[in-house]
Amino acid sequence: MKKFWVLHLSIFSIALFVGLIIQHEWHLRNSQSIFVKLAPVDPRSILQGDYMALNYQLHFAGLDADETALNQTGSDITIQDFKDRSQIVSYVRLDAQRRVIRSSFDPRLLQVHPASSAKLLLKNPRNSFEALYPAANSFLFAEGLEPCYRNAKFAELKLKENGKALLVNLVDSHLKPLNCESSKSWRQGS
Repeated sequence: MKKFWVLHLSIFSIALFVGLIIQHEWHLRNSQSIFVKLAPVDPRSILQGDYMALNYQLHFAGLDADETALNQTGSDITIQDFKDRSQIVSYVRLDAQRRVIRSSFDPRLLQVHPASSAKLLLKNPRNSFEALYPAANSFLFAEGLEPCYRNAKFAELKLKENGKALLVNLVDSHLKPLNCESSKSWRQGS
């Protein structure tokens, strides 16, 4: 009887992991990219390779004076309480290249600019306004690729309609992939 219990648990675990992989692959294929500007960061070295702590430039502001006229309900938007919330809902405005040009906690941004705005869930690990980030707060890469990844200016995120984002890549100022992994020098140890 115990043998069957272990077998069932193993099958369930494998099915769960395969399901998660399929879910993330679907997210990558069926969601749109947005680009968030990165603030300067300091790549560091760890045992598994190198990593870069990501600092996203999300400047939060209210609506402009001409945009607040859209307030149809008459209710004021209050600042969300960050304490004890693992995720915070934000709204971003995008330019023609899908770069984030503005961030707000006001949901009316979606009404004012429906074609060029999106919902973005932010993670809140430290219950702090300054610690909010969209997908991942670090980026791991193979040892020796630090000079290449220093050129990263934007983070490419795949965004679902519900606002959940996955970090896909780091790109340059022209939104082109850095292709650091295709560099031969890191494989040769130089």
